[in-house]
Formats: sequence, structure tokens, C-alpha cells
Amino acid sequence: MANKRMYVVSGGMIQCDLANMVCMPVMGNAREHEVKSIWADSPITCMLIENEEGLVLFDTGCHPDAMRGRWDEGNCLRTPVSVGEQEGVLAALKMLGCRPGDIRYIVLSHLHEDHAGCIEFFPQAKVLVSDRELTGAMRLYALHGDMGGYIKNDIRAWLEKEIDWEPVADEEEERELLEGIRILNFGAGHTFGMMGLLVTLKDSGNYLLVSDCINTKENYGPPLRFPGLAYDTIGYRKTAERIRRLEKKYQAKVLFGHDIGQYRQLKFVPEYYT
Repeated sequence: MANKRMYVVSGGMIQCDLANMVCMPVMGNAREHEVKSIWADSPITCMLIENEEGLVLFDTGCHPDAMRGRWDEGNCLRTPVSVGEQEGVLAALKMLGCRPGDIRYIVLSHLHEDHAGCIEFFPQAKVLVSDRELTGAMRLYALHGDMGGYIKNDIRAWLEKEIDWEPVADEEEERELLEGIRILNFGAGHTFGMMGLLVTLKDSGNYLLVSDCINTKENYGPPLRFPGLAYDTIGYRKTAERIRRLEKKYQAKVLFGHDIGQYRQLKFVPEYYT
């Protein structure tokens, strides 16, 4: 078995309107015309996989200076984030006695601020991302439009650092990155192009790392509940159905992108799964 360990890295905690993750969590009625939004905790996680052929990082979390000028005011107000001293991918690597240069591959679920904020710290890594996602984010940047969850300062840093991108084309639905690590190219859904990983471990079996393809167990259902932020709801449903098929086929454990209940049950660096 090529995978020795999988570490879960806590990337801190975002706060946001619950409607970002689950569409219409509170509905008005004839007696309550104006319902209040629910302000919720939304955890961030990244995965570090120790493979015999090198270290693989799935997502990178937020930039350390997110709330200190890295993000624009709108992002800071909509999704303020707090990251502790022992949280984030850089702290996790230091805790494990590793350096950023030790990362061989980064696989990105998508390019939003809480998943791709630290790419610039890994200039030696090959960075795999959906071709559609990279194209869509760069187009928004070039057209000076509303960036949503994409951060202009992040993109500027990627361009300055000359990141070693490897876009994954739409027609390539799956790719074995290394033994026991398979890239799943899900296509449009939450964003322009989403990706996940199927990770096989000797003792604990298969894990489906789906990130924001499915934000929470509540989204997954059944019944399926869409997030409030979805670029393509038809694609989102197709992805959810595909994940269910993969879960059944591989008897896999699904790790959601922002499920607070699941987050509280995980073990984090320096502990690991084998």
C-alpha cells in the first residue's frame, strides 16, 4: 500500500450566514414575514497524504493574512475567518518536521479563498486544478468583475510566483495521481469546476474527499439540499449522485467540506489515519 498516513489539517473557522451552505435554512410564513438569518461556524480542513512517492496536499486553506488586508472588505464581512497559531498547513508541516518544499503535489478542489489561499508558499509543487475552474477564475480577474469567493490578491500572488499549474481537462473524469490516490474531476457545481480525491488507506479503508462538492451532511441528504452558493445546480446534483455511487462502490467514508459535526469527530495533526 503506497499511502502510509493521511493527516487532517484544521485550517481554522469561518463564520458565515448558514444560507451560504444550505439554501433557505429558515423560511418565512404567514405569521413571520421577516425571518432572521442564522450565523454559523464553518470549519476549514485540508488533507496531507504521506505517500511512498511523496507528499500530497489536498487544498491549502486561507492565506495567513486573510483578515489583515489580503481579502477585500466584502469577503471579510461575509466570511470572517480565525486561524489559530497551531492551525493551517504551514503550522501543520512545521509540527511534522516538514517544509513547504517537501510537497510534491497540490490537488485543489477549487480556487475559493478558503481552499487556495496558500498556493504561493509551495512554488516547487505541481498544482492540479480543474481546467474549467482555473479558466473561470482568471476570466473574472481579467474582466475586473465581481470575484465572489475568488481573491484578487491570491491571483496576483499566483501570477508573480509562476505557479506550476497542471489543469485537468473536463473530459478526464478520473486520474490516478499516485498509487492509492485518485483524482476525481466532478465538473461544474459549487463553482466552475470542482475536484475531489479518493484516498485508500491500509487500515481504515477508502475516503472520499469531496470538499465543497458537498458542504455538509445536510446537503448530502437524502434528500439532496442545494447550497446557497452554487454556480450550476444541475451539475451539483449530478456530482452528488456520482459521489453516492462512488461511496457505495468503494465502501468509502465521505469527508464533507464544511460540516461542523463531522469536523468535531476528526483527529488532527499530529494524529493521523492509516
